[in-house]
Amino acid sequence: CGMLSTAELSILQARKEIHLFAERTHRMFNMVQDLLHTDKDDDYNKLFSRIEKYENISDNMELEIANYLNQVSDGRLSSESKLQIRAMLREVTEIESIGDSCYNLARTINRKRQTNQDFTEKQYDHIHFMMKLTDDALAQMIVVVERSEHQSIDVNKSFNIENEINNYRNQLKNQNILDVNNKEYDYQMGVYYMDIIAECEKLGDYVVNVVEASSDIKEKKAS
Repeated sequence: CGMLSTAELSILQARKEIHLFAERTHRMFNMVQDLLHTDKDDDYNKLFSRIEKYENISDNMELEIANYLNQVSDGRLSSESKLQIRAMLREVTEIESIGDSCYNLARTINRKRQTNQDFTEKQYDHIHFMMKLTDDALAQMIVVVERSEHQSIDVNKSFNIENEINNYRNQLKNQNILDVNNKEYDYQMGVYYMDIIAECEKLGDYVVNVVEASSDIKEKKAS
């Protein structure tokens, strides 16, 4: 098929940047997981400001990649390349939303920290399980985003994890109402706890949007 056109090379370049962006947000989520169990003030403040820094990087990456793609789309492009660029712009927006979610989680953990109260052991177990599902979702998203042109991938894996996340969130929401009524923990701790659970579920939605945008392009290509 001869040499790659400038547009195709630009698209490949942007795709590499998107991979990097996706990996960064995954790393950011791992920092949030660590933050939950960082006790010493010094370590905690260091980690929290690293997460803040990642949030800024995330905003900048979104803009840079989007501007780059918009420049590319000013050139002469096949209708297929146009579709690819549109899908990639969607990926970038949703990946940035994942970064926002990570930052929201960190801020909730921060607010909870100010109260000098702690979650119960059961609450921690539930948060850990929810975060593990979210981490699985992110890991599977990376697999989808980084696969090569000709590699088909089972996107159902992503949808299954999302279902699990949604069901778990609903279950915990109902349980939380009972637990607060039974004075297992106070109302305010229930609020922080459910904020974390709900934010993980939101993050999972953004992940599925990335997977859908990403697999959309690739599937069209294969046909």
